[in-house]
Amino acid sequence: MGFSFLLLFFEVALIRFIPAHVQVVSYFINLILISAFLGMGAGMILQSRGRSTVVYFAPLLLVLIGMVQYFSNIWVEVSKGQGEYLWTNGMKPSDAVQSWGMEPVVFVIFVLSTLVFIPLGSGIAREFDRFKPLIAYSINIAGSLLGLAVFSLFSWLSMPPLAWFAFGFVYFAASCVDNRKVLVSTLCLPVVLFLIHGMERSGENAGEIWSPYYKINYSVYEDHLDLSVNGSFHQHALNFSDEGIARSGYNKRVKQDFLAPYHFAKSVDRVLVLGAGTGNDVAIALSKGAKQVDAVEIDREIIELGKQHHYQQPYSDPRVTLYNDDARAFLKKTDQKYDVVVLGTLDSQTLLSGMSSIRLDNYVYTLESFRSIKEHLKPGGVLILYHLSGSFPIAEKIYGTLMEVFREQPMMRHIQPSHLFNFTFVAGWSDNVDEAFWDDPALIAFQKQFNIPIGPNGELMPKYRIPTDNWPYLYLENPKVPSHYFTVGGFILLFSVALVWWSAGGVQRDHRPDWPVFLLGAGFLLLETKSVTEMSLLFGSTWLVNVLVFSSILLMVLFANLVVIRQWVSDRNTQFGLLLGALVICYLTPVESLLGLPLAWQWGVGSFLVALPIFFSSILFALVFQTRHAAALALGYNVLGAVLGGLMEYNAMLLGTKPLYLLSMIMYLGAFYFMRKPATT
Repeated sequence: MGFSFLLLFFEVALIRFIPAHVQVVSYFINLILISAFLGMGAGMILQSRGRSTVVYFAPLLLVLIGMVQYFSNIWVEVSKGQGEYLWTNGMKPSDAVQSWGMEPVVFVIFVLSTLVFIPLGSGIAREFDRFKPLIAYSINIAGSLLGLAVFSLFSWLSMPPLAWFAFGFVYFAASCVDNRKVLVSTLCLPVVLFLIHGMERSGENAGEIWSPYYKINYSVYEDHLDLSVNGSFHQHALNFSDEGIARSGYNKRVKQDFLAPYHFAKSVDRVLVLGAGTGNDVAIALSKGAKQVDAVEIDREIIELGKQHHYQQPYSDPRVTLYNDDARAFLKKTDQKYDVVVLGTLDSQTLLSGMSSIRLDNYVYTLESFRSIKEHLKPGGVLILYHLSGSFPIAEKIYGTLMEVFREQPMMRHIQPSHLFNFTFVAGWSDNVDEAFWDDPALIAFQKQFNIPIGPNGELMPKYRIPTDNWPYLYLENPKVPSHYFTVGGFILLFSVALVWWSAGGVQRDHRPDWPVFLLGAGFLLLETKSVTEMSLLFGSTWLVNVLVFSSILLMVLFANLVVIRQWVSDRNTQFGLLLGALVICYLTPVESLLGLPLAWQWGVGSFLVALPIFFSSILFALVFQTRHAAALALGYNVLGAVLGGLMEYNAMLLGTKPLYLLSMIMYLGAFYFMRKPATT
């Protein structure tokens, strides 16, 4: 159990740590997760051949962290013109700063992180040899569950990476206390801690906080609070007092731009702010005379920074009610109606996590989300949306989605030069205006910006695909897999094949690959990925929801193992039929139909639909796995199959998230075909 714990613990730690310092890594789906599976599989195969690699863990981790530190101080050139908007740090600071291409950086990080997990996979294989296959697999899952739980506690306490890695190193050393060579190699670990400590950024009137989502750096000045996440600008908390505006022309301009769309509102008695951040939007609503403001912010650490440092202290106002929640989740939980709903600058700097292709804010900008917002508006209520983006197609997609929902052209303002936001949209405005309304100088800059064609049946014909809950890719112009993902995916595939070939001893090995468990691994990871996105939509993209989803999956696997160990089921064909039936049900059930149910029913039905295929697929794998004599080798091939499943997730950008069920079904059909042949391990 010890090495299973360590692998999951370091996997999640690196998933959080690496993208925080090398931002481009966060845009590649499941990169660190795939490297963990690949390294684990290669390590288990090597151990099954009598080649232990545990001694190399500490030196390899030192090399990885050293490269992360190096890449955190260079300029990474992001691919352009691929139809996807990737947030970057702007222009290269100077010619003296070294630069790398995005793909080479990702290649290096993937290779090094894979190598780090090989020794941990070797340690897991050694533990496997002590038990029967299914018992060993169950212990492995239990260790992974414990590793996830412990790291989740670190995240809950907002502890920094120094604490994560120090704990992991002590646990690793304790697990290898009987191996002198490994203990000597752990002398590298203090150097790793030194490098990690050197990457912290803090000082007078500045600090670094690790929220459950990302690394937050902040600096406090006389009239503004700078806040960045994972190394990129995120928010300014501004001093909107008369004194602050008198001292800062920037603050004055931003306040005027914040206030301008409120001219379209008939009333501001009750205001909802989604993405409240440190409190700018709340302060503006209060200054307009709001009697009640509901402020929703997903990151509790950003809320605390707003409470401590915002100059108007909006969160201390008795008219404000704070909710630490996901925007979509809050909309489902409340039946309140509002005069104004404000969408703050919910602009993704990174992905939700290294385990999902869905960015933190993607489900906020879908067709279904805007319909939900419209339902929470009072008659004559308006939606005000602020957005920061360097891509005009993103603005056009938002514009088209609002037009589809409100059945009128929204008003839009493009602000140049940009500041906290460069686009402002207002929807639901037409019921509140008359001819004299347009005499107000503040409204001159607002206009109906885009000319979106209307079809013969009154349908919109936008140039860019409108985001939906099935295809929630606001930052992708149209359904496609951009070429940089093909480049990186092709490299990962070639590297994986080469590593597996080398680990298995090349062509001289006297056995063929274990295709059934390989394909079962590919299908399972696709199911796991779909579970994360489905539950994020139903219950919110909060870190707690994701922890609960992964914990539930591991518990479901444990329960399935118990069912097989107790011999409550034994027929593979029946379980395969049940699995296919569950996949068909999940594919045919529209997610939006669940959103209309009461919240308790959403939890019940949604959890059941997610758990059903996971349960049957886990039983099917357990029935196959218990027949394997070389358990470590079989599990090695299973996790290598997960690499293929991880790469196949990129297809969601082209097909949408729902067809992942179909891709998973294809993998299981392939596994069932090979099950009819004799096992080779």
